[in-house]
Amino acid sequence: MTDNSFFEYEVNVARINNYKFEVDFGKDSIANLLMDESEEVPGGEDAGPSASMLLASAVGYCLSASLTFCLSKKQVSLDDLKTQVRFKRQRNEEGFWRITEINVVLNPKVEDKENTNFLRCLEIFRKFCIVSGSVESGIPINVDVL
Repeated sequence: MTDNSFFEYEVNVARINNYKFEVDFGKDSIANLLMDESEEVPGGEDAGPSASMLLASAVGYCLSASLTFCLSKKQVSLDDLKTQVRFKRQRNEEGFWRITEINVVLNPKVEDKENTNFLRCLEIFRKFCIVSGSVESGIPINVDVL
């Protein structure tokens, strides 16, 4: 059964200078974020994370949160969770840089890795991750320039 309800969110991005942009998440409880390109890009100053870094972070965070959620629901005590995300950036056939691969390693510390509920979570947690599921299936992006 498909649930046709949806939620809509807004994030605003404003240029400061060069490639520095401030991201406003529209909530007083969330600080604005400074983004920038790396120094490898002419004009980039490494003053904040790049969009590529944030995409990789979002995938890693979402998978980590999804595993945490599942373990909590299955009453598996999670002592610690460390997640490493590595991504590859390379040029496509047209010469444009693209993220071509994201590799995620989750290292949960649980008392018993043979626990049936833990093993069940390993089978299903990816289904709960909005970001990785959306990236893997390809998100349509609509762009208007005013």
